[in-house]
Amino acid sequence: MEKSWIIAAALACIAAILFGLTSVAQISPSATTTVREVTTVTVTTTLTTTVTQPTIITTTVTQPTTITQVTTLTTTVTQPIQEISRPRFTLGGFSLEVYGNANLDEAIDERDIIYIQRIIKGEVNATEFADANRDGKIDEKDIEQVRSIMNNKASFIWILDGNGEPVKVSLPVKRIGAEYLSNVELMRILRAQDRVVAVDFAPYQLRHFYFPERADKIVNLGDMNKPDYEFVLGLNLDTLFTFSPNVAEKKAKLPGVNVVFLGLYWPDVVEPAKSRFIQGVMKAGYILGEVDRAIDYVNWLLSIMDRIKTRTETLPEQEKPTVLMTAMVDYLRDPLKKTMRTYALIDPLSQMCILAGGRPIASDLPGWLGKSYFITVDPEWVLTKNPSYMFVHTVRYTYGGVAQPPEYGYDVNDISSLRSTWEDIISRPLLREVNAVKSKNVYIIAGDFRNNAMGSVLGSVYLAKILQPELFKDLNPKTIHQEYITKWLGLNYDLNQNGTFLYPPLVIDSEVIGAPQTYRG
Repeated sequence: MEKSWIIAAALACIAAILFGLTSVAQISPSATTTVREVTTVTVTTTLTTTVTQPTIITTTVTQPTTITQVTTLTTTVTQPIQEISRPRFTLGGFSLEVYGNANLDEAIDERDIIYIQRIIKGEVNATEFADANRDGKIDEKDIEQVRSIMNNKASFIWILDGNGEPVKVSLPVKRIGAEYLSNVELMRILRAQDRVVAVDFAPYQLRHFYFPERADKIVNLGDMNKPDYEFVLGLNLDTLFTFSPNVAEKKAKLPGVNVVFLGLYWPDVVEPAKSRFIQGVMKAGYILGEVDRAIDYVNWLLSIMDRIKTRTETLPEQEKPTVLMTAMVDYLRDPLKKTMRTYALIDPLSQMCILAGGRPIASDLPGWLGKSYFITVDPEWVLTKNPSYMFVHTVRYTYGGVAQPPEYGYDVNDISSLRSTWEDIISRPLLREVNAVKSKNVYIIAGDFRNNAMGSVLGSVYLAKILQPELFKDLNPKTIHQEYITKWLGLNYDLNQNGTFLYPPLVIDSEVIGAPQTYRG
């Protein structure tokens, strides 16, 4: 009789657990694309029932009667938990700086809701980004905000901008002003080009390339560093994506406008997990409701970086040629001036050189690790360092609206302006004895390589082909450049027929890279 009573009680316990169990998912951030969690319940008549999930539930029945025989029955129940979409890129140490990213991984998803629930229950510590609505407390309203962000229904979103400052962006974004090449190109990449109303001087000159469908409707914002605020307010923009980090004045004088600095100028291809450029692309994805597209694009950029880095990071130093990264300023533009410019580690030009397998000669200078982008040197110092290669970064349109030689870019097919400038550079008396000049390893590179929305990755591809040709026999810069234009910018444009970006161009097996195929020496 006692044995029957014990077995009956145990079976009743099993039934209660099987039909009354509530699953709680404790999910740690991992880097898989899609995760399906299951709940496994194991029940035995030893009167201890364990739920292995990772949550452990223990039920014990106490009966004063001595048990002289134990009968064991094991039942397993598998219950699927909601499928959770995950970021499709893995970047160790990267944490999305958007409020709502409670668990500090690469994206906002169901895991953040679970994490906020655990914070509310006191199971884990609060994080800065768990306060999704930034009202100073973490509660159910933050869960509602996360769900709204996930469903593209949020009326606002909080981010840390490129300066690391919290910025509230009102949503949805419908009328956009975009400054400089990187922001304009990012709008096309994230399929928001139809929302762009105005651009500043430089991209306005290229409006027929960037906005072929509606170039005549694009408004010129003028000098982005000296805007006409009354004119800008009259455009009824809801969002202005700025290129410069100096946003205080614009915020003060453009009431009602989201003034957003994404930080696209700081790509950091050397340590991409610290890249404010990648942060900026992802933040723009959330602001514009194009998160999946942003993730796909970042993934593409990371794949190119990895392809180059895996080959160059193990190169012995003696196999890395010495390089002067400089610009078309000072002595190179005016022979009466006696100074030149090179670049610190913080600048995209130096970073693309390092990724491509070169050794910037500036790395020995005191300002190499400083906060200034460029370092002023003299030609005598360059001769002393005697670099094997020299890359001259040139800007066709200044922020202030000045057009300067040489002519290059998507709307230029004639190589003559680049050729003339190159010949002028290599004839400079103070540089004639530099190895790079004597061997004609001097290249003029388009400003796009530094200032477009590839975050200096495109420049890295071209430089890798030049600096390490044997290592990158299978790498074709034109193919990657064309993919950027066609797949990501969504433009009908053929690099075989159009565009000048490099002088002298590369000619490999009769294929011209960096200029139209019609180029002939």
